[in-house]
Amino acid sequence: MWQSVEERLAKLPPDLQPLAAAVRQHRSRGVSIQPDGAVQVGAMPWVGPDAFAFVLYPPAKPAWLMAFNLRTGLAIPEYYGTMLTALNGCFAFGLALYGLPPSLQEGAPHLDDRALQPLDLDAANRHWAREYRGAEGEFHVGGRTWTPTESIGYFVAPTGQWRSRRTEGEVLREWASLRDLLTEELPAVEEWDRERRARKVWPWETRHGNA
Repeated sequence: MWQSVEERLAKLPPDLQPLAAAVRQHRSRGVSIQPDGAVQVGAMPWVGPDAFAFVLYPPAKPAWLMAFNLRTGLAIPEYYGTMLTALNGCFAFGLALYGLPPSLQEGAPHLDDRALQPLDLDAANRHWAREYRGAEGEFHVGGRTWTPTESIGYFVAPTGQWRSRRTEGEVLREWASLRDLLTEELPAVEEWDRERRARKVWPWETRHGNA
C-alpha cells in the first residue's frame, strides 16, 4: 500500500514537497487508501477512530478548474491550479488547502458527506473570504488552526505573495511561494497538535468554548 502512496508523493510538484516529506515522517502510524483514491496517513486514535494527521485528495480534473472560472468569475492562480491537478486539496494536522469537491462538480451538484472531500474553494472565495478584513482582491486558498479559539486564513495576493490573515485584518506572515508557506507552517501545526494533546484540548470542546 505504501508503495502506491510513495509513487503519488514523488509526482507532486516542487511546491508540495514539504508536504510529501511530512507525510513520509508519519507513515509508520498507519496508512489508508479510500476507494476514490483519497489517502490518509498517520492515525490519530486520540481524536477519533477515523482521524488521520494527513488526508490527500486525488487530482482535480482540468475541466473542473475551467468550470470554476466560468461559475464564479474568478481565475484560480496558475500555480494553485497546477497544484490542484496534482493534489485536489489536503488536510495536515490543523492545516487545510482547499480544493474542488468532486460531488459538486459533475451531474447534479450535491455535497456528499459520506465521502472524503476537500473544503470547497468556491465557498471559500464567495463566502468565507468576506470574514477577513482587508482581503479584497486576494484569492482564499486555505487556513489553519492558530489558537484553541481562532483560525487564520491563507490568501494569494495579485502580486503572487502568499499571506496568512486574521479575520480582523492583521497579516501575520508573507511568503514568496506555497513551498515556503508549507516549510514554515507544517511544523507549526504539528507542534500545535502536540500541545493540544498535552492540554487535552479537542475540537469538539473548543467549538463550545471549553478550551
